[in-house]
Amino acid sequence: MRKTDVRPPLLFLHGFRGSHEGVIDVAVWLIDQGYECYYPDLPPFGRSEKDLESYNADNYAKFVADYIKANFEDLDKHPEKRPVLIGHSMGSLVAAATAAKYPDLVSDKLILLAPISEKPAKAIANLQPLTTMLPNHLVGYVSTKYLTTTKDHAALKEILKTTYVCSEHYTSNKGVRASAKFSSSHKVSDFDFHKDTCIIAGDSDKLIPRKYTDILAKALRERFEQGNTPYSINIEYIKGGGHLINYEHPHETAELILKFLEK
Repeated sequence: MRKTDVRPPLLFLHGFRGSHEGVIDVAVWLIDQGYECYYPDLPPFGRSEKDLESYNADNYAKFVADYIKANFEDLDKHPEKRPVLIGHSMGSLVAAATAAKYPDLVSDKLILLAPISEKPAKAIANLQPLTTMLPNHLVGYVSTKYLTTTKDHAALKEILKTTYVCSEHYTSNKGVRASAKFSSSHKVSDFDFHKDTCIIAGDSDKLIPRKYTDILAKALRERFEQGNTPYSINIEYIKGGGHLINYEHPHETAELILKFLEK
Protein backbone atom coordinates (compact mmCIF):
# COMPACT_ATOMS: atom_id res chain seq x y z
CA MET A 1 0.00 0.00 0.00
CA ARG A 2 1.18 3.51 -0.75
CA LYS A 3 1.61 5.98 2.07
CA THR A 4 -0.25 8.52 -0.05
CA ASP A 5 -2.86 8.31 -2.76
CA VAL A 6 -0.99 10.92 -4.82
CA ARG A 7 0.94 9.30 -7.65
CA PRO A 8 3.52 11.60 -9.22
CA PRO A 9 3.79 11.64 -13.01
CA LEU A 10 6.71 9.67 -14.45
CA LEU A 11 8.88 11.29 -17.08
CA PHE A 12 10.90 8.78 -19.12
CA LEU A 13 14.13 9.93 -20.73
CA HIS A 14 15.56 7.43 -23.19
CA GLY A 15 18.57 7.50 -25.42
CA PHE A 16 18.18 5.98 -28.89
CA ARG A 17 14.41 5.73 -28.97
CA GLY A 18 11.28 7.70 -29.60
CA SER A 19 7.62 7.59 -28.71
CA HIS A 20 6.43 5.08 -31.28
CA GLU A 21 5.23 1.52 -31.35
CA GLY A 22 7.57 -1.27 -30.38
CA VAL A 23 8.05 -3.94 -27.77
CA ILE A 24 6.26 -3.76 -24.44
CA ASP A 25 8.41 -1.76 -22.10
CA VAL A 26 8.29 -0.87 -18.43
CA ALA A 27 5.76 1.98 -18.78
CA VAL A 28 2.95 -0.47 -19.64
CA TRP A 29 3.13 -2.04 -16.18
CA LEU A 30 3.33 1.34 -14.43
CA ILE A 31 0.31 2.70 -16.29
CA ASP A 32 -1.63 -0.35 -15.08
CA GLN A 33 -0.82 0.77 -11.52
CA GLY A 34 -2.33 4.22 -12.08
CA TYR A 35 0.77 6.21 -12.99
CA GLU A 36 0.80 8.77 -15.78
CA CYS A 37 3.83 8.22 -18.01
CA TYR A 38 5.35 10.82 -20.33
CA TYR A 39 7.82 10.16 -23.14
CA PRO A 40 9.42 13.28 -24.61
CA ASP A 41 11.61 12.50 -27.61
CA LEU A 42 15.14 13.61 -26.77
CA PRO A 43 16.80 15.27 -29.76
CA PRO A 44 17.89 14.01 -32.22
CA PHE A 45 15.80 10.83 -31.73
CA GLY A 46 12.21 9.86 -32.28
CA ARG A 47 9.98 12.55 -33.67
CA SER A 48 11.87 15.51 -32.26
CA GLU A 49 11.14 18.60 -34.31
CA LYS A 50 14.61 20.12 -34.31
CA ASP A 51 18.22 19.72 -33.28
CA LEU A 52 19.62 21.25 -30.14
CA GLU A 53 21.76 24.30 -30.74
CA SER A 54 24.56 22.35 -29.13
CA TYR A 55 24.44 18.81 -27.76
CA ASN A 56 25.63 19.39 -24.23
CA ALA A 57 24.34 18.80 -20.71
CA ASP A 58 22.99 22.33 -20.22
CA ASN A 59 20.94 22.24 -23.41
CA TYR A 60 19.57 18.77 -22.73
CA ALA A 61 18.58 19.86 -19.19
CA LYS A 62 16.92 22.99 -20.58
CA PHE A 63 15.02 20.86 -23.11
CA VAL A 64 13.59 18.73 -20.29
CA ALA A 65 12.88 21.77 -18.11
CA ASP A 66 10.98 23.45 -20.96
CA TYR A 67 8.98 20.25 -21.49
CA ILE A 68 8.05 20.13 -17.80
CA LYS A 69 7.00 23.79 -17.76
CA ALA A 70 4.85 23.24 -20.83
CA ASN A 71 3.12 20.11 -19.54
CA PHE A 72 2.83 20.49 -15.75
CA GLU A 73 1.18 23.40 -13.94
CA ASP A 74 1.42 24.93 -10.46
CA LEU A 75 4.49 22.98 -9.42
CA ASP A 76 5.38 25.65 -6.86
CA LYS A 77 2.03 25.18 -5.10
CA HIS A 78 1.83 21.44 -5.65
CA PRO A 79 5.31 19.88 -5.35
CA GLU A 80 3.71 16.43 -5.30
CA LYS A 81 2.98 16.96 -9.01
CA ARG A 82 6.64 17.35 -9.91
CA PRO A 83 7.56 14.49 -12.25
CA VAL A 84 9.87 11.68 -11.28
CA LEU A 85 12.63 11.48 -13.87
CA ILE A 86 13.39 7.96 -15.10
CA GLY A 87 16.51 8.05 -17.23
CA HIS A 88 17.70 5.04 -19.21
CA SER A 89 21.23 4.81 -20.66
CA MET A 90 22.01 8.20 -22.26
CA GLY A 91 18.79 9.38 -20.65
CA SER A 92 20.40 8.80 -17.24
CA LEU A 93 22.88 11.56 -18.08
CA VAL A 94 20.06 13.88 -19.13
CA ALA A 95 18.08 13.04 -15.97
CA ALA A 96 21.11 13.69 -13.75
CA ALA A 97 21.89 16.97 -15.52
CA THR A 98 18.27 18.12 -15.18
CA ALA A 99 18.06 17.15 -11.50
CA ALA A 100 21.27 19.10 -10.84
CA LYS A 101 20.30 22.27 -12.74
CA TYR A 102 16.53 22.36 -12.12
CA PRO A 103 16.00 20.57 -8.78
CA ASP A 104 12.78 22.44 -8.01
CA LEU A 105 11.09 21.30 -11.22
CA VAL A 106 11.41 17.60 -10.50
CA SER A 107 10.54 15.16 -7.74
CA ASP A 108 12.86 14.41 -4.85
CA LYS A 109 13.00 10.89 -6.27
CA LEU A 110 15.20 10.01 -9.24
CA ILE A 111 15.36 6.66 -11.05
CA LEU A 112 18.29 5.63 -13.23
CA LEU A 113 18.01 2.53 -15.43
CA ALA A 114 21.27 1.04 -16.74
CA PRO A 115 22.96 4.37 -15.97
CA ILE A 116 26.09 5.58 -17.68
CA SER A 117 28.27 5.14 -14.61
CA GLU A 118 31.48 5.08 -16.64
CA LYS A 119 32.29 6.59 -20.02
CA PRO A 120 31.65 3.86 -22.62
CA ALA A 121 34.52 2.62 -24.76
CA LYS A 122 34.80 4.79 -27.87
CA ALA A 123 34.48 1.77 -30.14
CA ILE A 124 31.05 1.05 -28.68
CA ALA A 125 29.96 4.69 -28.52
CA ASN A 126 30.73 5.03 -32.22
CA LEU A 127 28.14 2.40 -33.19
CA GLN A 128 25.37 4.99 -32.91
CA PRO A 129 26.75 7.54 -35.41
CA LEU A 130 27.59 4.69 -37.78
CA THR A 131 23.86 4.47 -38.50
CA THR A 132 24.25 7.67 -40.51
CA MET A 133 26.76 6.02 -42.85
CA LEU A 134 25.86 2.31 -42.99
CA PRO A 135 22.57 0.46 -43.50
CA ASN A 136 20.57 1.15 -40.32
CA HIS A 137 19.44 -2.45 -39.91
CA LEU A 138 22.99 -3.77 -40.00
CA VAL A 139 24.28 -1.43 -37.29
CA GLY A 140 21.03 -1.76 -35.36
CA TYR A 141 21.38 -5.53 -35.31
CA VAL A 142 25.02 -5.44 -34.16
CA SER A 143 24.42 -2.86 -31.42
CA THR A 144 21.19 -4.47 -30.17
CA LYS A 145 22.81 -7.90 -29.97
CA TYR A 146 25.60 -6.35 -27.92
CA LEU A 147 23.20 -4.57 -25.55
CA THR A 148 20.89 -7.54 -24.94
CA THR A 149 21.34 -10.91 -23.28
CA THR A 150 18.17 -12.69 -24.39
CA LYS A 151 18.48 -16.08 -26.04
CA ASP A 152 14.83 -15.92 -27.12
CA HIS A 153 14.82 -15.32 -30.88
CA ALA A 154 11.25 -13.98 -30.87
CA ALA A 155 12.02 -11.51 -28.07
CA LEU A 156 15.16 -10.30 -29.84
CA LYS A 157 13.18 -9.87 -33.05
CA GLU A 158 10.68 -7.60 -31.29
CA ILE A 159 13.43 -5.50 -29.71
CA LEU A 160 15.12 -5.19 -33.10
CA LYS A 161 11.89 -3.85 -34.59
CA THR A 162 11.98 -0.98 -32.10
CA THR A 163 15.68 -0.36 -32.78
CA TYR A 164 15.03 -0.17 -36.51
CA VAL A 165 12.10 2.22 -36.15
CA CYS A 166 14.13 4.45 -33.83
CA SER A 167 16.97 4.64 -36.32
CA GLU A 168 14.59 5.85 -39.02
CA HIS A 169 13.59 8.96 -37.06
CA TYR A 170 16.54 11.30 -36.60
CA THR A 171 16.40 15.05 -36.95
CA SER A 172 19.83 15.07 -38.60
CA ASN A 173 22.99 13.02 -39.07
CA LYS A 174 24.93 15.82 -37.40
CA GLY A 175 22.69 15.53 -34.36
CA VAL A 176 23.26 11.77 -34.07
CA ARG A 177 27.01 12.23 -34.10
CA ALA A 178 26.84 15.10 -31.59
CA SER A 179 24.58 13.19 -29.18
CA ALA A 180 26.91 10.18 -29.36
CA LYS A 181 29.81 12.43 -28.42
CA PHE A 182 27.78 13.79 -25.49
CA SER A 183 26.87 10.32 -24.20
CA SER A 184 30.45 9.07 -24.43
CA SER A 185 31.97 12.16 -22.78
CA HIS A 186 30.09 12.06 -19.47
CA LYS A 187 29.08 9.81 -16.61
CA VAL A 188 26.24 10.27 -14.14
CA SER A 189 28.51 11.27 -11.25
CA ASP A 190 29.66 14.34 -13.24
CA PHE A 191 26.40 16.05 -12.25
CA ASP A 192 25.91 17.39 -8.73
CA PHE A 193 22.32 16.33 -8.05
CA HIS A 194 20.85 15.58 -4.64
CA LYS A 195 17.81 13.31 -4.81
CA ASP A 196 16.65 10.00 -3.36
CA THR A 197 18.07 7.84 -6.12
CA CYS A 198 17.21 4.35 -7.28
CA ILE A 199 19.64 2.63 -9.62
CA ILE A 200 18.38 -0.42 -11.52
CA ALA A 201 20.77 -2.29 -13.79
CA GLY A 202 21.37 -5.67 -15.35
CA ASP A 203 24.11 -7.68 -13.71
CA SER A 204 25.29 -8.82 -17.17
CA ASP A 205 25.42 -5.39 -18.83
CA LYS A 206 28.32 -5.47 -21.30
CA LEU A 207 28.22 -1.74 -22.08
CA ILE A 208 28.48 -0.65 -18.44
CA PRO A 209 29.77 -3.56 -16.31
CA ARG A 210 28.40 -3.96 -12.81
CA LYS A 211 31.62 -2.87 -11.11
CA TYR A 212 31.19 0.66 -12.46
CA THR A 213 27.58 0.87 -11.30
CA ASP A 214 28.71 -0.19 -7.81
CA ILE A 215 31.31 2.60 -7.91
CA LEU A 216 28.62 5.10 -8.93
CA ALA A 217 26.35 4.07 -6.05
CA LYS A 218 29.23 4.41 -3.58
CA ALA A 219 30.20 7.82 -4.93
CA LEU A 220 26.64 9.15 -4.67
CA ARG A 221 26.21 7.75 -1.17
CA GLU A 222 29.41 9.51 -0.06
CA ARG A 223 28.32 12.74 -1.75
CA PHE A 224 25.04 12.79 0.13
CA GLU A 225 26.70 11.96 3.44
CA GLN A 226 29.35 14.66 3.01
CA GLY A 227 26.67 17.17 2.09
CA ASN A 228 24.69 16.21 5.18
CA THR A 229 21.57 15.66 3.07
CA PRO A 230 18.69 13.28 3.85
CA TYR A 231 18.92 11.56 0.48
CA SER A 232 19.68 7.89 0.00
CA ILE A 233 20.81 5.48 -2.70
CA ASN A 234 19.00 2.26 -3.60
CA ILE A 235 20.64 -0.13 -6.03
CA GLU A 236 18.99 -3.18 -7.57
CA TYR A 237 20.35 -5.68 -10.08
CA ILE A 238 18.29 -7.80 -12.44
CA LYS A 239 19.85 -11.23 -12.76
CA GLY A 240 20.94 -11.97 -16.31
CA GLY A 241 19.91 -8.50 -17.48
CA GLY A 242 21.82 -6.60 -20.12
CA HIS A 243 21.73 -2.90 -20.96
CA LEU A 244 18.17 -2.91 -22.34
CA ILE A 245 16.47 -4.06 -19.13
CA ASN A 246 13.42 -1.89 -19.86
CA TYR A 247 12.69 -4.04 -22.95
CA GLU A 248 14.04 -7.43 -21.89
CA HIS A 249 12.74 -7.38 -18.32
CA PRO A 250 9.91 -4.81 -18.29
CA HIS A 251 7.80 -6.44 -15.57
CA GLU A 252 10.69 -7.01 -13.18
CA THR A 253 12.00 -3.48 -13.80
CA ALA A 254 8.54 -2.02 -13.18
CA GLU A 255 8.21 -3.93 -9.90
CA LEU A 256 11.51 -2.48 -8.68
CA ILE A 257 10.41 1.02 -9.69
CA LEU A 258 7.11 0.59 -7.84
CA LYS A 259 8.93 -0.68 -4.76
CA PHE A 260 11.02 2.51 -4.74
CA LEU A 261 8.15 4.90 -5.50
CA GLU A 262 5.82 3.46 -2.90
CA LYS A 263 8.14 3.01 0.05
